[in-house]
Amino acid sequence: MVAPLRRIHVPRSVKRGEVFEVRTLARHPMESGVRFSTDNIVVIPRHILQEVRAFYNDRLVFRAEWFSSVSSNPYLSFRVKAVDSGEVRVVWISDYNVRTSASTTVEVLAQDP
Repeated sequence: MVAPLRRIHVPRSVKRGEVFEVRTLARHPMESGVRFSTDNIVVIPRHILQEVRAFYNDRLVFRAEWFSSVSSNPYLSFRVKAVDSGEVRVVWISDYNVRTSASTTVEVLAQDP
């Protein structure tokens, strides 16, 4: 079985107002455009994930621009404050404007009195 290209993980449930961590992993070679092929002296073209956007219930909550120094198969984590139950979706955008995404849901529980 082949591992998915994009993965995202959040806690199944959190309390309203609590800050929770979103963890992501993207399988991608992240070619910098300065490496030569081992077969000949042709430069391997640049191909990186250039931008990452994260949405919580369709509202942008995180955005990052990446450059050629980011390692292959980049791992990213960030924190979000729990407001309502719903979808967390992360979108990766490559140099060639190819968009891939992963999503999951989080359940927000009422605070204890």
